[in-house]
Amino acid sequence: MLLGNLTKQRKMRRLVLYSDQAIATNKQVDLYLLQLLGTTNARIGYISSSSDPKRQYFTLKQEYYKEYGLELALYFELDVAYQPELLDSLFACDAIHLSGGNTYYFLYWLQQRGLIERLQHYALHEGVLIGISAGAIIMTPDVSSAQLCGDTPYAPLTIHQGLRLVDFAFVPHVQDTPEEYAYMQAYANEQKKVLYGCHDGDGIVVAGETITLVGNVVSMAPLGEY
Repeated sequence: MLLGNLTKQRKMRRLVLYSDQAIATNKQVDLYLLQLLGTTNARIGYISSSSDPKRQYFTLKQEYYKEYGLELALYFELDVAYQPELLDSLFACDAIHLSGGNTYYFLYWLQQRGLIERLQHYALHEGVLIGISAGAIIMTPDVSSAQLCGDTPYAPLTIHQGLRLVDFAFVPHVQDTPEEYAYMQAYANEQKKVLYGCHDGDGIVVAGETITLVGNVVSMAPLGEY
């Protein structure tokens, strides 16, 4: 899919980028998600960043969404227990949850299963895309910002281009240290794009052309560009 086509279609996008979904202050982001969904009876599909044979993380997220009356209805795994027959059901959901984990590994398997363009189309035309940590980074133009939160590169991954659903870079789990701010500024300068850093509890909501920063989101613009 050409970049120009993605840009023209962004008026319909509905995205929620979380740093995490583990603490009470996420409620402010959750309320925006409910607005985007337009219903508390929505069905959500879950794409796991790596194998979760005991459904440990999936079960936690089921309980999380259940508090809002939302159903995390379908678990989908990319690597070990891949079931392509579930794809149509996954993309028929009102929202798709991209889990946290290792961003590089997650992107590699999305590429291997041929799901990049299908996720792009879904986010621009069909449903709400929810990204948690790694899942949020994958929505951006390039996933190399994952290095800022400690993700280890995955050697088989050679193409680091993300879903390109937004124009900015994203880093979760910000800790507000001078060293971290310096790394973030250097990254923004190198990539020549705005970098948003989210503390746990913060998030970014994208509805069409409108971008809402929820919480104390850190913004780093490339020096000399803005």
